Amino acid sequence: MFPAPSRERGLALAPNGEMKRPEAPEPEQYRRLEQEAEKLRQSAVSGQSDASRRRSRQQAGMHAYVRYTGIGMQFLLLMLLPMGAGYWADTALDTTPWLMVAGAVLGAIAAMTWLVRTVTRMESGQGKRGKSGLQDSQEQK
Repeated sequence: MFPAPSRERGLALAPNGEMKRPEAPEPEQYRRLEQEAEKLRQSAVSGQSDASRRRSRQQAGMHAYVRYTGIGMQFLLLMLLPMGAGYWADTALDTTPWLMVAGAVLGAIAAMTWLVRTVTRMESGQGKRGKSGLQDSQEQK
């Protein structure tokens, strides 16, 4: 019904079978344990090798490169697709160059609006977005 006492939880069995907690360490023993714990904390913080720090920086740089390249490509597509659609409509309707200019203006407005929203979202620290597919991982920091 009840789990067996274990050393992991700091419990032990007394000779009569009852559970008892271990006694608190002496002040000198406690001070020594604190010092050892502090040494372990320091070694965990400074325990990274130079190679692992360099690799971490390279991965962070690559992540930024991929993220900003994706933003640039999406910006470019948002500008060029309406312009291309305008060019196609101009050739089909023989209205050169008015629909292409309208597509370029529409594309520029859409691209700038999207860029401002994306940068604002990235600066506010929001993570994944469902509709735009933007993934802003702040894990390296």
